[in-house]
Amino acid sequence: MRATRLAALLLLAGMLPMAALAQPTTASRPHLYELISREPYRSTWNRLIAPVLKNDRWLKGARGVWVVVPPAVLNGVHVNVYVLCKPTGCAHGRISAIFEAGGHRAYGAFLNAAGTQILGSPPAAEQRALLTALR
Repeated sequence: MRATRLAALLLLAGMLPMAALAQPTTASRPHLYELISREPYRSTWNRLIAPVLKNDRWLKGARGVWVVVPPAVLNGVHVNVYVLCKPTGCAHGRISAIFEAGGHRAYGAFLNAAGTQILGSPPAAEQRALLTALR
């Protein structure tokens, strides 16, 4: 019994350093639904999705499947790009979004069966990042 406990402790102790290495080195960012749960992000998100919300209600409250996308570098600054998929199918229901610092402005690219719609009139660099994230 004692040897079994000792073996289990040694096994666990050997696994701890590996678990520490598996931790991400960058600070984790909030999920999109967490971000838009507070102002001014909530209002900005609602304005961004307003043109497509009528036919795609899953966007309300960012109720979808979150896709992890690495931050984009725009004009030398790392920017978080959020991608959300329609819960019933990511192939023809996906949105990518970028919020400016402070959350008062957002840009998006929305993909559905009809094609891709650009939301929020993004500058060229932001638009490229949004479209790249949708791929």
